[in-house]
Amino acid sequence: MRRFVLGTAGHVDHGKTTLVRALTGIDTDRLPEEKRRGITIELGFAPWNLGAGGGGAAPLAGAKPPSEDNIEVSIIDVPGHRRLVHTMIAGAIGMEVVMLVVAADEGVMPQTREHVAACELLGIRRAVVVVTKMDRVGEELARLAGDEAVELLAGRMQAEVVLCSARTGEGLDAVRDAVRRALTALPPPAVAPRARLGVDRVFSVRGAGTVVTGTLVEGKIPLGAPLFVVGTGRAGERSAEGDVHKTSARGLHVHDRAVDLAEAPTRLALNLAGLPLEAVHRGDLVTDDPSVVPTRRIDVSLRATAPVRSGMSVSVYIGTARSSGKLDLLGEPLEDGRRLARLRLADALAVVGGDRFVLRGSDVDGPAGAVLGGGEVLDARPPQSLRKRGRAARLAVLEALFVSRDPQAVMRALSLEASPRPLSRDVLPSRFSLPAAELERAADKLGDKGELARIKRLGWVPRAALVELAVEARGLVAAHQKKNPLDRGMVLETLRARLAARAGAEAADEIIKLAASKSGSVAGEPIVVEGDVVRAPQITAASASGAVGAVGVALAALEKAQLKGLTEFAAKEASGASPKEVKAILAKLVREGHATHAGELWFFRADIDALRAKVKAHLEKHGRISIADFKDLSGLGRRQAIPLLELFDREGVTRREADDSRVRGK
Repeated sequence: MRRFVLGTAGHVDHGKTTLVRALTGIDTDRLPEEKRRGITIELGFAPWNLGAGGGGAAPLAGAKPPSEDNIEVSIIDVPGHRRLVHTMIAGAIGMEVVMLVVAADEGVMPQTREHVAACELLGIRRAVVVVTKMDRVGEELARLAGDEAVELLAGRMQAEVVLCSARTGEGLDAVRDAVRRALTALPPPAVAPRARLGVDRVFSVRGAGTVVTGTLVEGKIPLGAPLFVVGTGRAGERSAEGDVHKTSARGLHVHDRAVDLAEAPTRLALNLAGLPLEAVHRGDLVTDDPSVVPTRRIDVSLRATAPVRSGMSVSVYIGTARSSGKLDLLGEPLEDGRRLARLRLADALAVVGGDRFVLRGSDVDGPAGAVLGGGEVLDARPPQSLRKRGRAARLAVLEALFVSRDPQAVMRALSLEASPRPLSRDVLPSRFSLPAAELERAADKLGDKGELARIKRLGWVPRAALVELAVEARGLVAAHQKKNPLDRGMVLETLRARLAARAGAEAADEIIKLAASKSGSVAGEPIVVEGDVVRAPQITAASASGAVGAVGVALAALEKAQLKGLTEFAAKEASGASPKEVKAILAKLVREGHATHAGELWFFRADIDALRAKVKAHLEKHGRISIADFKDLSGLGRRQAIPLLELFDREGVTRREADDSRVRGK
């Protein structure tokens, strides 16, 4: 069995609902007000089994399901009144063929034109023009009405004209045959990366709970499958940024028939597990893709059917949802007259890259009614900034998505836009008008060519940007070494933090590796990573000579001071170095094992080692050493004795007792 979705379109009171009833035996007007007023207000739905080679009404309740050779059609009947165009657009989502209904006694009317404009902008390319009410006029006038409709569709849709009367039944078989030809001429549906159903109706069933209906426009939903309801953000009802609810397919019904698997395209009633009725609204999206989230900003390609300008207020229709918004035009018109644009939405909507949309204006009344234009969503979650460099980079991305449609060009532009931060793999699913799998393959090919560098499993960054940051890393280390010639080097974590602030933590590690490599593409000398520090391979002769002289003088002063030690001030006076340089000199002498630091004093290391040996010998012989004993043993005053005893305590040579004497440490 092959399934299709067919929709009606046309001016109010041209006989759309009557035609559907004549073809299927089902009255799609279910509301009392619709019965009373005689016009369609809400979307109506009807199954239509066309059989393998002939049409007919829908099977009666209890009849056997159609055979695999049958063509099963989901008909969506839309309202024709001007004030209900928003409902018509919601119903047009997922239509593969439109049945454009034109009354023989009136011909093309304003809503005929507006419906056609909306259908074209939503990507519908095939129509069956059904001229109804031919019993009211002669065949010649009916054909004129059909010719007028074909002229309206010229260059927009492939169309076949059929004349009929739903009241008398004349021409209904011709309608069935024409619809069958139009449907079977369609290519098979493409394999979809996700299941998607736009909610157009929500209600509760006793014993089952929340049920939604909509057109399953792509993918498959098996019974019990985990799902997400991506909700629109409406002031006063839910988060302004929208909500995402986890649920599952508790039940599936295709035209009142329970199924274990629903496959697009088809109308579907879906029983959602664990969700209260108030959690779901018309305009929400049901999907199995966790990457789909609400958005209030989308970048699009726009074909305008009426004058548009930046900053104008518009009504945006995507899927079964709508929102007011502002239009920002980006760049100059393209060769075909289309525009690249940004839509800033008042309400967060569930949008996927590649979605079609329609724009309408409240004060517009042109050839297509209030329709301003429409097109395709190129980026469903674009970055916020559009200033200066950001605008140029954004235009490059959108031009690659719409003009060239080359995945490699897109990934090249996206990585440059994100640079120097990596472009994450996680942003690709559901966001762009090109499939994420194609974009990933393109990025890997660019990586093989050396244009992009892979950052672990995170994503990609332009190789040139990585090289530039590696050069910067070498410069940072060299500058630190020049400023602090006596340091072991720059603290590795400090360098990593500086680079991470520019490019992110994952990229920082790759930058340091590249800066430490001997790659000829990176200017300068490779840095050397030693434990927790990173240093330049050598310092300049000028800085080295001055440092070595100051270190030598300080070391000689320590040796001369013996166990009296040197203060930092005394070391400064002896070496002639600045206070900052003295700190670095003393730290270097301690680090290299020439000096020992205790309290506020620095000592020549060999003298401290000799004193430590004397203390150990005393403890071996006497088992205890007092402060007075230590002074006698070392010949030192209290100023040196106390910090040195505390040093030996920290080393475990001695252990302090309550009376301040020491015993042998552990």
